[in-house]
Amino acid sequence: MQVPYLKPQLNYYQDINVMTSMTDQVYQAIYEEIINGTLHPNQKLHIAQLAEKFDVGLSPIREALSRLIATNLVIAISQRGFKVASISREDLDDIYTTRTFIEKIALKLSIEKGDENWEGELISAFHCLSHTESKMDQLDFTSYQRWEKHHRAFNLKLIGACGLNHLLQIQEKLYHETERYRRIWVFAGMQENRVLKFSVKQKALMEAALARDTEKATHLLEEHFAHAKKLIAQYL
Repeated sequence: MQVPYLKPQLNYYQDINVMTSMTDQVYQAIYEEIINGTLHPNQKLHIAQLAEKFDVGLSPIREALSRLIATNLVIAISQRGFKVASISREDLDDIYTTRTFIEKIALKLSIEKGDENWEGELISAFHCLSHTESKMDQLDFTSYQRWEKHHRAFNLKLIGACGLNHLLQIQEKLYHETERYRRIWVFAGMQENRVLKFSVKQKALMEAALARDTEKATHLLEEHFAHAKKLIAQYL
């Protein structure tokens, strides 16, 4: 299967900027296949096979896999290449517990530091998320991608005023790891004709943050993650 948005294989003489663009596209394609489950947990990643699959050279594949190691979605096998990281209930609990601690700190700081611009952007992000959910009459992959985009935007606006770039980088890494687990639940939901309805709880979280009620906001955030972890665990 060839990914339609990837360009043809590069040759040696093409510009290095094109190589960077190609690597970015390969990175995104492999990332999507891992979190979608197309590339299975513990699956060996053969560079030559991936190069043929995506119709690119070997170098963009190697570079993309090397970059994916930083996400914990890909594991380097000593002297033997790469494989997809495993999944487990223990890992699910570890990721969500760590993310809860990280985001409670970020949310607390955002409530303390956020100005009127932060408030306006948070309200706007919630409106987009809520509007997207209200238009969903069934769950399919296209509608989920649209929902996930707005869900991520709301998540970032909520904690984005914390002022700690390194903390946000850690949060981004954890977010991608939790997304892999969440899609297990999402794809099960597609078979059950389930829709996504989280905006009511997100609204309560937003209102607590805007009211500068740190205790209530962090409690609601912790509840949100605990609920998500419980839902996902049923389908592992």
